[in-house]
Amino acid sequence: MKLALISDVHANLEALEAVLQALTREDVDIILHLGDLVGYNANPRECIDLILEHQIVCVAGNHDRAVLDPTLAEDFNILAYQAVIWSGQQLTEKHRFFLQQLPLNRIIQDRFLVCHGNPINPDAYISHHFQGKHVLNMLRRDFNPATVCFFGHTHRRAVWYRDVRGKVAQLSISEDPIRLDQENLYLINPGSVGQPRNRIPLASWAIFDTSEFVLQFKLVPYNIDAAQRKILAAKLPTYLAERLAEGV
Repeated sequence: MKLALISDVHANLEALEAVLQALTREDVDIILHLGDLVGYNANPRECIDLILEHQIVCVAGNHDRAVLDPTLAEDFNILAYQAVIWSGQQLTEKHRFFLQQLPLNRIIQDRFLVCHGNPINPDAYISHHFQGKHVLNMLRRDFNPATVCFFGHTHRRAVWYRDVRGKVAQLSISEDPIRLDQENLYLINPGSVGQPRNRIPLASWAIFDTSEFVLQFKLVPYNIDAAQRKILAAKLPTYLAERLAEGV
C-alpha cells in the first residue's frame, strides 16, 4: 500500500490544489492529513471541502481544535491567535462538524500511527532529541504493534528512528527515496503543505510505501501570489502573507 502524507495545509487552497494535482501522477491508495487544515491562510472552508471531496483521512491538529474553542488558542502567538479567530468566523456548521469529529490519532493497517503533535497531544512538538526519544518510547510502550508514527505540527520535514539497541537519532532529509529498516521504530514528518518553515517556499509532502518500507519526500510549487493576495484581502496579519514567499 502507498500512503500519501500531507500535513498543515492551514487553509492554503493554492498549495493544497497543487499537491492534489501532483498526486494524480502517483499511484497512492490513501491520502493522510496529519492535522491543521485551518489557521493562518484565507481559505478554511474551501480546503475542508476539498478534503471531503477527495475522502482524505484526517486527524485533529491544534488549530483545528482552537477554531472550535478559542480558549485553546490563548497560548498561541498573536498572529496565530488572530488567524484562529478569523477562521472560526468563516466556518459553516458543516465545516465545524467535520472538525469536531476528527480524532487525535488513527491506526492504519495496525502498524502505522497517525497524529499531529504527538499521539496524545496535538500541541506537543517533536523537534529535539528528548522529544523524539519520548515519543518513540511511547510508540513502543503504548501503541504496539505500531512501528511508524506519522506526525506534523513543526512544519519541517523529519525522520526520527529508534533502532533495536535503543539508539535514537535523525536521518538526513533527501529528495531521493529512503529505504527504512523494518526492525526500527520511526517518526516521520512530511513537512507542511500550506506554510513550510524550512526556508523552501514550496508545498511539502511525502509518499510512504508500506510494503517496501520506502519513504520519499516531495516538493511542489504553487501560486504563492494568489495565496498572499487572499490573506491581505481578508485583512489577516501582513506577515502571514510575507512568510509564504520566504518559507518560514
